[in-house]
This record gives sequence, C-alpha cells and structure tokens, in this order.
Amino acid sequence: MRSLRKIFQILDKWLGNYILSGILIMIASFVRMFEPKILQVTVDTLTSISGKGDLVVPTADFATRLIYSFIPSLEDSSLLQILLSIGAIFLVISLLRGLTTFFSGIIKAAATEKAIKRLRDGMFKHIQRLPIEFHDTNKTGELIQRSTGDVDTVRRFMLDIIVEMLRLLGIFFAALYFMLQMHVTLALISICIVPVIFISSYLFFKKERKIWEVHEDEADKLTSMVSENLSGIRVVQAFEQQDEEIRKFKGQNTSKYNIGIKHNRLHAIFWPFSDLMAHLQSLLAIIFGGYFAINGEISIGEMISFMTYAMMVTWPMQRMGRLVSQTGMAVVAMERIMTIMDAKEEDYKTQEGKQWQGVKLKGNIKFENVSFTYPEGDPVLEDISFEIKAGENIAIVGPAGSGKSSIIKLLMRFYEPSSGKIFLDGKELSEYSKALIRDKLGVVLQKPFLFSDTIANNIAYTKPNAEEREIKQASIVANIDQVMHVFPQGYETFVGEKGVSLSGGQKQRVAIARTILEKPDLLVLDDSTSALDTETEFEIQQALEKEVKGKTSITISHRITSIQYADKIMVIMDGKLQAFGAHAELLEKNSFYKKMYNLQVSIEEDIQEEGE
Repeated sequence: MRSLRKIFQILDKWLGNYILSGILIMIASFVRMFEPKILQVTVDTLTSISGKGDLVVPTADFATRLIYSFIPSLEDSSLLQILLSIGAIFLVISLLRGLTTFFSGIIKAAATEKAIKRLRDGMFKHIQRLPIEFHDTNKTGELIQRSTGDVDTVRRFMLDIIVEMLRLLGIFFAALYFMLQMHVTLALISICIVPVIFISSYLFFKKERKIWEVHEDEADKLTSMVSENLSGIRVVQAFEQQDEEIRKFKGQNTSKYNIGIKHNRLHAIFWPFSDLMAHLQSLLAIIFGGYFAINGEISIGEMISFMTYAMMVTWPMQRMGRLVSQTGMAVVAMERIMTIMDAKEEDYKTQEGKQWQGVKLKGNIKFENVSFTYPEGDPVLEDISFEIKAGENIAIVGPAGSGKSSIIKLLMRFYEPSSGKIFLDGKELSEYSKALIRDKLGVVLQKPFLFSDTIANNIAYTKPNAEEREIKQASIVANIDQVMHVFPQGYETFVGEKGVSLSGGQKQRVAIARTILEKPDLLVLDDSTSALDTETEFEIQQALEKEVKGKTSITISHRITSIQYADKIMVIMDGKLQAFGAHAELLEKNSFYKKMYNLQVSIEEDIQEEGE
C-alpha cells in the first residue's frame, strides 16, 4: 500500500532505531513467556509436595526444565527456599522485561519525534514553494488541518502502532509456541477462531478507511469555516451576521457529527463482535484444557499456564482490531498529506544560491500577443501587446476585473501566459528564474498583508538586518514616519494579526515602506494608495518619484488624477488593450478614459465646494 510505504519512508535514517526498538520489544515479549511457566512450576511444586512428596520434573518443555534447574531440590532445601528461589527468578524476568520495554520506548519515541519534525519541516518548506495557482484553488483551513491534524495522526501511528504490532506478533507466536510445546491438539483448538478474527479485522479496516476519509473531509470544511470566520470577525460583527455564521457553523458541525456517529456505530458493532470471538476462543481453551487435565494428559500447573498463554494469544487478537482502526486512520491521513506533497513545486532554479544578487535589471518590458486564462476559468487577457521602455513611469487604468492585476501576476511569473511571449530586457521572461524576478521586482498590493509583529519588523521583512536609519528613510518615503507619534511604542508597536490595529491607509504605507527598503530594480504599485487621501497620496508620489528615478515603475489605479502625470497610461477593458499613450493623448482619443477623468474631476470639485 502506497500510503504505508510513504510512512515508512518518512522514518528513513531512523528506521534502524525502530528495528532496534522492535528487537527489544520482541525480547521483552519472549521473556514474558516465562511468567506463566513460573506459575506452572509453583503450582506443580506445591501440589507435588502436598500430594506425594516427590517432585516430577517434565522433560518435554525446555522452559520448565530451565526454571527447575535454578530451583534447589527438596532433599537439600526447605519449601521456603524453593519459593524464594522462584520469586527471585520471577523478579529477574520482570526486571529484564521492564528494562527492554523501557529502552524500546525511549528509542521509539526519539525516532518518531525526529521523523515527524522532518515531516513538518518538509511540508512547510514544500507549501512555501508551491505555485500561487495551488494556493488559489486550495483553502487555507484544509492546508492547516493536513499540516497539523493529519501529521499528528501519522505521529500517533508511528509512536504507538508500528512497534506495538511487533510486540503483539511476538506475544502471539511466542505464546503459541509454548502452547504447542505443552499440547499440540489443545493449542490448535485454542486458536481455531483466529482466522475469523483476522477476516473481520480486515473488513473493518476497509470500512473504517472509507468512513474516516469522509470524516476528515468534513473536518477540513469545519476548520476552513472557523479560520475564515475568525479572520473576518470584524466584517461579521459590522454587518450583524453573527447569527447567520452560527447557523452555517451548526450546519457544518452537524455534518461532521453525523459522520462521527456513523464512525462510532461501526466501532460499536465491531468491538463487541471481536470480544465475543476472543471470549469464545478462551472458553474453548478452558473446556478442552480441563478435559485434558482430568484425563492426566497435562498437569494442573500446565493447565493454568496454558490458560495464561491462551489469554496471551487472545489479547493480541483483541488489540489488533484497535491497531487496524488506527492504521486505517493513518493511511487516510497520509493520503491527504501526499495530496499536498505530490503537488509540483515551482522551479526557482537559482534560488538556493541566490546567484542573481549581482544582476541588475534595466526594466524594459514587452508583451507580445499575450493571452491568459486562469485554470478552469474564463479568458482574462486577450492578445495584449505593448512595450515599456527602461526608466518609464507607466500607469494602468480600467474597470474592476478588466485584467490589470493579471498583467502583474504574469510579470512576476505567478502564472504563465496561455499564449504569446513576455520579454524583459530583451530576453524571454521564462529564461529568468522566478526567484530573480521576484527579488528584483518590488510590488505593493492593494490589500497589503502585515504579519503579527512590530511595525519595524514588518518594514524590514525582506531585510531583517536593516539598520534603524534605513527603516526610517523608507518610512519617510512612504509617509508613515509622519504619523508614528500616534503609536504607543513607535516603530516597536505590534500591529496585531494581519495589521488589524492599523487603518487601511497606514497598512498601505507600511507596505510601501517595506518595498522601498528592498530597493527593487522595478516598482509596481497595484492600487496601493487607494485608502489614502489625495494630499497624502500626492506627497508619497513625490517622494517615490525621487526614490525610483531612472527605474521602471508601473502604477495601477482607479484614480486618474493621481496618475495623469505618468509617461504613458494603459487603458485595459474586458481583457483587451484599448489605448496606450500620454494623458493628453488619451483625453482626445479614448472616450472611456475621458469619461472616467471628467467624472472624477467633477466629483472632486463638488467635494471641494462642499468643504468651503
């Protein structure tokens, strides 16, 4: 089975530790087999002394003979000495069993934690390198559930099940061996129901696996719902949608509850049946064991030890059902993990060595008959062609959903064009590593993401060792330095999850400062000043103009008055390039641009008149 093979592959260099742990637990299981023999020797010794006065030592059983060899004879010692000797042997066996079990557990636990740590590290590293397309089509809650809950399920399997299976097999076959040594017929009768238990366990495993797959899918949905709700709790409360969110949560929780009940019903059927078979097996051993003891084929002591071995055979069969259940869960968990691990990573090529650090991009950009369609989506860009010369300040305007941001995603190689070519400094964009492009192209998004950290650390995200002077200089350009006095700890103020303690404009300014600190060769502002007032936006633009002088910059904006001084303006509508020229030229030739400009100017004039 592929999933089980993958679990064992995770162990890798620690597999030897598991083998050693297994050997120790097998030794412990074998040593345990002498405990019933001690009971047998004790009973037979006492009955022999009380009945005949002579002790008859069986010759067919090596374990019994071995124990008798350490016990003094009645002629040379008293009953007390014999019992003390038997107690000493039992103590040695218990000590040996305890030590081997103890060291087996330590070795197994250490190997498991190391293997799981590497799995977690590998999963997180892999998720970081997956393309944006993967993250666009997979819910964050599901990724969290698989990176935590499913990994913990695999961990429990590795910690509790693998060596435990060896222990149970060791106990089963060792006990069976000792039973066969005493009485072959009785031994075979005592295990006659084992095939039934095995078959029922296999059927249970198959059913368990199917139900658990559905259970985990419902758990994914529930985790995603909670994650999304908590992230958007302010929106929920702002629109008084708490009751609706509670209703949706109850609905999903009910779905998970129903599959949980189905899962429990399966267990409620299997465990009583399994116990019934195990107890029936013990009953057969007792009945036939008593019969053979009465007929003198085995001694009273042998019958007692045989019953103990019979229970040792029965116990692994009962325990095996639970191991089968946990194995089914682990298989499902590993399959879900592999859906992530099997996803193809982006090819960063030179990322590890960062060989691009000495490269400087001029910023000449050319789109040649580029079309683009998102996976399982409608066309977004159709036959787009344009050229941006190095050092130019270009603006892009157009209605929402027209494809403006898609141009930037293609430029950053988050996606590849469906057709056509993109050139950067005369070379096809695909010839550059994605790591180089994303390192040299600074992007400020409309909805900036801030980490739950200080303002300073958010600004210095790509340059953790940045000096305070550099952080402040970037803050001045982004105009965040002027409002720093409103924060209680200044630059060391924690912004909360996703920057919740900052306003929309403040978050945008921190994001601009973060990008400026990186000193990119090309700068892209994706409607990144939409939350700012006109005056602040103008001040930032003036500062940015000095900061990126001589560098190619692209600004996406819905506010024409803020980009009218760009070298060229690109008008995108319905995924097509409608016009590309200077502000004055577009006012004359493009009706959409002129209408949009006149409307915005009219609104701004009305606002100014109302404010006077």
